[in-house]
Formats: sequence, structure tokens, C-alpha cells
Amino acid sequence: MGYLSSWDRPHAPGRSTSWQESDCYWFFDASAGVGGFHRIGQSPNSMAGLVTLFVFATGGERYRAHRHHTVGSDDRSDVGHRVGSHSAESLGDRRMRFAWEEVDCAGALEFYESFYAPRDWSTTGHSDRLMQNLNPDGHLECSGRVRGTVRIAERCYDIDALAHRDRSWGERDVSRVSMHRYRMFSGTVGPELSFATFLLDLKGGPPMIAGFVVRDGVEHDVRDLRVLTTFDADGLTPVSAVALLTLETGESLRIPSAGVQGFVTPVPEAQAVCSDTISTIAVVGRPGFCDLELSNNPGRGTYVPTQDDVTLLAVDSGVSPSACYELLQER
Repeated sequence: MGYLSSWDRPHAPGRSTSWQESDCYWFFDASAGVGGFHRIGQSPNSMAGLVTLFVFATGGERYRAHRHHTVGSDDRSDVGHRVGSHSAESLGDRRMRFAWEEVDCAGALEFYESFYAPRDWSTTGHSDRLMQNLNPDGHLECSGRVRGTVRIAERCYDIDALAHRDRSWGERDVSRVSMHRYRMFSGTVGPELSFATFLLDLKGGPPMIAGFVVRDGVEHDVRDLRVLTTFDADGLTPVSAVALLTLETGESLRIPSAGVQGFVTPVPEAQAVCSDTISTIAVVGRPGFCDLELSNNPGRGTYVPTQDDVTLLAVDSGVSPSACYELLQER
């Protein structure tokens, strides 16, 4: 079945209290030096909502928020949903509008261009088994562009950014997941190449690998993913990585990335912590960006790091100076 515009709008909740619907996207405007990550999620049967927000300006400031809210029927409509001041709205034709308004940070962004039709994870491999455990009803991934404005503290920025969005609905039980070696690597350079892929373990099962690559309109599923990561002295902050994507054709695609700015998110349901690092890439002769999301936890511990434990990642909520990820600085 091809893409249906109704997939971008709220769905009737199932009966389970773990039924959820979420909109998530990440973006980076290299010319403005502004990027971020934003997720708006509802569990309407539990009247629970969760927002995760991280936006930054390189050489300026950054803002992090990870906050639970109570939601009600008024926070869902035919075209969108809301958690606190954060909202996602379908405009039709694969376009989405995202907005938020907090004291120290605000934004209004439109996902106005898609590089391909939104689609699910792999059609081959382990994807079906994984989605039965996480999002059996539906899941969309799509790369494109967002434009709009972002305010961090007192400074406002106009952006036109590369972006990737992730939308899902259905029962989600993260407690079934083991994140001891979780990797997600998704991004784009434009219509020439986009990719969305991950590795995740279900408890008591083998690693699940799923994803796809879209190159000049031609799609290929990802059969294997390796992400070779360089960590800073804290053992938690990724400063660079090389992703090796093996396609269903047997071809190997190598994508180096360099960290620009990142943050930490606790995932208590999975007894884990993960980090997201907005990163630059250069592949097929074009610059682009990606989000490297990972959990570096081979011992499967439950400790949640503090700001003092890390070198560059944002752990504390609120406004702070953007970190410098350059390994070599002119003095």
C-alpha cells in the first residue's frame, strides 16, 4: 500500500494503556548553525504526554527539555495533537507543522518538502517482528526540509534546514527492549541520498536490524548496520562515527559523521540512557546531516549521568552555552 495522508493525522487509540502516538523529527541548518531534535508523544488512554526538545545554535546557546504532562481529549483533533505548549499538525500533502512556546525557548517549523513518500522501516529482515513488539499499527520515516523560526533565550533564528521525521502509532512497550548496544542512524543530504536505520535488541532475542536507503528516488532495504563510534574521555559523548550500511543488494555504504551538538535522555522503562548527537555528514559528493542516537551500556547498568559526568552532551534542562565539538582549535 502506498502512502496515505491520513497516516499523518491522529488515530483512534487502541484499548491498551501502552497505546501511544508520537511525532518526532530532527533538523540542521548548516548555514545558520542551528539544529535540534523534537518529540511530541501522547498515551491518551493513560492521559499522559511526554515532550523531548533540544535546540542549539553553534557558537551560541542550547536548550534541553524532557517533560511529562497530563493530556485530555481537548489535546487531540482531526489534524493534530498537543502536549503542553508543544503541537504537531498535519497540513496535508506530506507537510507537517510543529510548534512550541516556553519561557526560554520557542519555535514554529513546517516540514514543507519530502524527498520521497513517507514509509515504514524495512520490508525485509527483522522489521516485522520488531514492529509487532513496538509499533504494530503504523510507523513512518521521511527525510526532507523544515523552515521557520527558533528562539533560544533572547535570540531568534530563521532557518531552512535539512530534516528527518519519524511518526508512529500503536502499542509501545519499551520494557521489552534491551538498549545495551542500541544504535539509530538516520539523515539526509537531499534528494540524492537519505537513510533511516537502526539496531535494537529485544530481551531474550537476537539483535533487530531494519532500515532503508533512498538514492535518487530508488529505495533499498538495509540488511546490516554497524556504527563505529569515537567517544570523548567520558565514554558517553560521541564526537564522530562511521556508519556501515549493508544493503539488500549486498552493496556496502560508508557514511562518516562528525558531531555538532548532543544531549542525553533517560529511558527508565528500558533501564537505560541514550544520547542523540546531531552530526554533519558528506556522502555522494554532497554535505548533509544525521542524528546518531545510541545507548553505550554493555554492562546494562541503570545509572543516569549528571552534567558533571559528561564532557559535551547536554544533561541539565534549560539554557546553557553550546558545546564546542571541534577536536582541534586554533589558538
